[in-house]
Amino acid sequence: MSKTSALAKVSTLNEVKKNEDITSLSHAIFPGTHCPLFGVAMIASFIEDLVVLVAGTQECTYYVKNFVHNRQKGKDNFYSVITDKHDITFGAENKLREVIKEIDETLNPKGIMVVTTCVLELIGEDVEGLGRVLEEEVNAKILVVPTEHFKCNSHIPGMERSLEKLIGLMEKNRVEEKTVNILGHRQVGIEDTELMQVLAKAGITINSVLPSKCTIEKLKNVSKGALNIVTDFIALPLAKQMKDHFNTPYVYFGKPLSLERIKEKYKAIETILNIGILKQLQDKEEELNRLVIETKERLKDKTFIYGNTPMMAFEVASYLCELGLKPELIQVRELYDNDDLFMEEIKSHRYNPYITKIANIAPMEKVYDELKPNLYIGHENPMNLMKRNIVQITLDDVTKKIGYEVPIYALKKILLSYRQQDEMKKKMMAMSKGGVRHGVV
Repeated sequence: MSKTSALAKVSTLNEVKKNEDITSLSHAIFPGTHCPLFGVAMIASFIEDLVVLVAGTQECTYYVKNFVHNRQKGKDNFYSVITDKHDITFGAENKLREVIKEIDETLNPKGIMVVTTCVLELIGEDVEGLGRVLEEEVNAKILVVPTEHFKCNSHIPGMERSLEKLIGLMEKNRVEEKTVNILGHRQVGIEDTELMQVLAKAGITINSVLPSKCTIEKLKNVSKGALNIVTDFIALPLAKQMKDHFNTPYVYFGKPLSLERIKEKYKAIETILNIGILKQLQDKEEELNRLVIETKERLKDKTFIYGNTPMMAFEVASYLCELGLKPELIQVRELYDNDDLFMEEIKSHRYNPYITKIANIAPMEKVYDELKPNLYIGHENPMNLMKRNIVQITLDDVTKKIGYEVPIYALKKILLSYRQQDEMKKKMMAMSKGGVRHGVV
């Protein structure tokens, strides 16, 4: 590696033992990660009758208001308290108290989520304590979610905290057999997923889906569910809280890609609910096996860079290694539970890719020229990749799926993207040759 390499100071997989070992490609990070406030907006905006009060600077409140306004098509329920120099010096308690009471009196909501941003957290404003006091004075339940970005590197803590706080709106109920809750799913159309369809055929009823099909009234009845199926790791803290408060068991389904791991999750659900569902999925298993064989044949020894996607970076990279692809560089937010398992699986193939932080796209152009990967998985400027003949694959739609349909969709997308770029390259070569002959004639 030359001294001018963009990768000169980046750790490789063998050197990564803790989060601090994962560095960015440059100190000037661009475009950077989302903040926890964005995470709260992604969760709370799904809950139809929850009022959200964001307390922070003009920039914070405008940013989240604009995002939610577009996401909810103008029907947003986010309000703002803008903190100024006086609040930073003398505290914002009185202003917050006044606004919360006004919202309670004028809107009469059942719940108010008060979100504090960096400035209030930095000056140590005790909004959690204010919320406990105000609950004695207002009708609404008060949920306080801090979103200080200076303590983390992404929006994930905001999503986890806002989901976990919802337990404050739940009530203890008698458990109803053959019912489940889905925790963490944040896409519309969950009834179309593989998991929902096989559960319905097995006579299982969906009690609630958090947060994508959720109201405060429905939250009161969440504890009726006999099982929580966690489809995104951001809901694991809530699932653990519900296990403690209501003794509700949970299965973390996530987005596993290997057939064996998916089967293991389905078996866990079968055992707890005492039903049979795997027999319904034999066609899916066979389809996945056929796609695995095709992928191994077409993409063996192809190299890839893993970028910013909604999937778990090391888990996806490990699966691709199993299919015969070689990782050159993997971009991650931070280390999560179970990442060590997938990291060891990658090492077992004798691969030692570079590991960097995500959302630092600007310096990647030098990396492409140096590593020359065949595939890039994640978001990037398509032109940056196309001019280098790198096939780009985005997997955002995978988040809408649960079960065998996750790897089936992912492999189909990878094969399709690779085939399309290959065909495009052949056409361009043919046009180039045709142009020369035409010129000669």
